[in-house]
Amino acid sequence: MSKDRLAVRRSRYTLQHYGHAKESLLRDGRHLGAVPRATPHQAFLEAHVLERIGDWNPALWRPDILGFGLVWVDPAPNAIELGIPTRFLPDIAATLIPMCIRDELADATDSGPAEVYGLPGLRYRLDGDAVVLHIPGISGRITIPLASPDLWEKALLIARAEWDDTVVILWDLRPDTWHPAERACTARWPDRYALGGLYYQTSRLASDVLRRLPGLCKPYATHDMWFNFGRDEGYHIEFEWQNSGPPRDVLDLLLDRKDGLNVSLDTCPHSKPVSYLYSDDCTCVRLLSSTGGLLDLRHLRYSPATREAVKNAEPPRRSHTIERRLELERKYDYPSSEKFIEP
Repeated sequence: MSKDRLAVRRSRYTLQHYGHAKESLLRDGRHLGAVPRATPHQAFLEAHVLERIGDWNPALWRPDILGFGLVWVDPAPNAIELGIPTRFLPDIAATLIPMCIRDELADATDSGPAEVYGLPGLRYRLDGDAVVLHIPGISGRITIPLASPDLWEKALLIARAEWDDTVVILWDLRPDTWHPAERACTARWPDRYALGGLYYQTSRLASDVLRRLPGLCKPYATHDMWFNFGRDEGYHIEFEWQNSGPPRDVLDLLLDRKDGLNVSLDTCPHSKPVSYLYSDDCTCVRLLSSTGGLLDLRHLRYSPATREAVKNAEPPRRSHTIERRLELERKYDYPSSEKFIEP
């Protein structure tokens, strides 16, 4: 029996198992295509989540680490589900938790609004074996399936413990609504946070990237992402892969007319022909979005001497960060990450 071609196309980007992809198409309808577009509110939420995932700093980092902690994604028009391994759940939580420095929060009325780290307004609720992340007043959600219902609370305990006692977690103070510090912070940056603002209007590119992120990262190792947003430039999302493959490994995915991004190759910076952008020698490709902003793909290559030195280097010793994570996993009865760490 032949496979469902639309499900196969979807799996190329989302890295869902074939059966999972078929279920998603049945849920949303085939008329939306292989990778459905997000509603405006959902795209806005996803853009902010992508920006913060790009800054994640996993305790269990290694050269061949999974790209941004995502095994698969399951996008729907008004939601997205993220497949995150248990060992990375505390790291993803730590990048998203809205928090302030305690002293800044106490002095906010005198010295201006306190800086909010993480995603202002983000709240969560548990729904069976999943946690649902949302922002009150915005109709969108991020769902993360859990191996067991208690994992999220334990992951939060680990994430909190890895910060010091100088921070205040804002959803602890206001579990179901915005904290005044979050309101004040977002009011300072209307272009970035206001519904209908510039960030909101141009969030399609970032949302479309998140909905294809596992497929985009699959061919590479040592992922870094920089996410910049400016009034004139719009979104500038830069991916950097070290000592992996050339950008051409994902160009066909991104430029696919049916399922790719709404972007075009920028041949102006180096005045190179399209054939060069698909060659082994090309280390940088820029893709321009029709909605504003650009996607920058960069391949950093080791010199022959550096490559040989890395190959012959002794395995690094366990860092204090790794030892601390293992200690916290034991303390909070969290599934151990020991087997994923090199001896």
